[in-house]
Amino acid sequence: MRTPQEDLLLVEALVEYHADRMDVQPERAARARVLAGEIAASHGLGIADALSQRDSM
Repeated sequence: MRTPQEDLLLVEALVEYHADRMDVQPERAARARVLAGEIAASHGLGIADALSQRDSM
């Protein structure tokens, strides 16, 4: 099982992957964004909220 801090790192990595790959692999990039949202939601957060949590750490 991952820690909440590890999940925040995953959300950040998936969002960055989405941004980097959207033009090259749009379907895969979109799936990364959905997965980031699911991980964030498992902690009661949206993606933006999860990323702001990371910034405050």
